[in-house]
Amino acid sequence: MKEIYCKGCGALIQTKDQTLPGFVSENIMASFKPSNMICQRCYRIRHYNEVYPYTVSNTDFVQVIEKIKKEDALIVKIVDIFDFSGSFVPAIKTLTGSEDVILVGNKMDLLPKNVKQKKIINWLKIMLAQQGFTVLASILVSAKYGDNFDELMEMIYKYKGKRNVYIVGCSNVGKSKIVNQILKRYLGEPADILTVSTSPQTTIGLIGFPLLDGSIIYDTPGVINKHQYIHYLTRPSYKLTVPKKEIKPLVFQLYEGQTLYFGGLARLDILSGETGDKISLITYFANTLNIHRTKTLNADELYKTKLYSLLSPPFSEAEALPRWVYHEFKIRDNQKYDIVFSGLGFVTLRAPFCIRAYAPFVVGIYTRLAII
Repeated sequence: MKEIYCKGCGALIQTKDQTLPGFVSENIMASFKPSNMICQRCYRIRHYNEVYPYTVSNTDFVQVIEKIKKEDALIVKIVDIFDFSGSFVPAIKTLTGSEDVILVGNKMDLLPKNVKQKKIINWLKIMLAQQGFTVLASILVSAKYGDNFDELMEMIYKYKGKRNVYIVGCSNVGKSKIVNQILKRYLGEPADILTVSTSPQTTIGLIGFPLLDGSIIYDTPGVINKHQYIHYLTRPSYKLTVPKKEIKPLVFQLYEGQTLYFGGLARLDILSGETGDKISLITYFANTLNIHRTKTLNADELYKTKLYSLLSPPFSEAEALPRWVYHEFKIRDNQKYDIVFSGLGFVTLRAPFCIRAYAPFVVGIYTRLAII
């Protein structure tokens, strides 16, 4: 029998094992056209909002990369503009060879509306230069609302020629949402052909769709970045930590010896500030995440006694995170910087400062020139 692949996630359709992607009962197999087939996993995610975590094997992912490397293709690399450091995946350039790349910053709808897009694009150029990464062009989009998609498609057609297009990036940056927008807006397909969810690696294999000129645009499995919070949170905690709408920044004036807790997920201690005794900072986190100020002297005791209640999420010992470590940042110049907790949010402050940022040891904490 000819191999059939799920139209929602790209998994090979099979009737043997319900625990694996691609499962479809034999009765369903007999009643649906192969071209419209979606697996049980995709059906449950779409209609019941269930969570089906799955990790694409190294062998499967290597096969995807090998296919891209064998082609002269256009790569559309998606990053989460809210978590650029955590979602950039510089290794993709190495993995895919020398193909041309367009960089797309998704989730621009999360940034405050008064932030100029031109300023963010200029910031992206600085970040790319620091990474030694060269692209043909950069653009900001909102896969949620469809902002700037006409400009994105103009870029794709301008640079691809007759080549195929591969949408690549790490998990949960919005690759499938972007492809769904393209299919709906420019190819006349129904909305939400590809399955999307907050679970890592919803897309299992390559899923291709013909463009108007006969070339193919492919959605690909997401690269797993284990330094992001998403991989260590339960669904209730994750729902409160991931921004779903425009971020409302909060401004704090903190003195030396004061601490901010971001739920029970991260912590920031002020060791010294720009005026010698206090520091002004702005927080950019989901509006549903509780931020609590305390004295650093009391911070450890507060964590012991108020974790899962005042300091939440997480909500119970069943959701306990790996042990915490701190990173100390001491910067002497006069520029603005972000302290980024990968996949959670960031804090903006002006140097000079000396701070300690705490998070589970598996989570990335970065400093960068301020995005806003």
